[in-house]
Amino acid sequence: MKTHSPFQLETYQVMGRKLHINFNEQFVEGSEDMDDQYVYDTAVIPDKLAKRDSIIEAIMATKYPTFGSELAAIRNGGTEAEEHEALRIKAKELADGWLE
Repeated sequence: MKTHSPFQLETYQVMGRKLHINFNEQFVEGSEDMDDQYVYDTAVIPDKLAKRDSIIEAIMATKYPTFGSELAAIRNGGTEAEEHEALRIKAKELADGWLE
């Protein structure tokens, strides 16, 4: 999911039992109709005590909501496979960062 905020968010946010992981931060300058804002990809993990594989899966689901879409990206090769691999590496880093 995309998250929009007028201020920078922490990478890891605990909200009740849920864990929100905000990544791929982008700053969008405002216009007459809109204020400046930060935009994030946000993974929502239902349990802040989730195991590493559940955290990685939730992060991957921000771009690949189904197993089929993830498999298609891998099988298509080229830049789609490279983007998948980059997100997989990022997901592992984010999961490890939370679990440390």
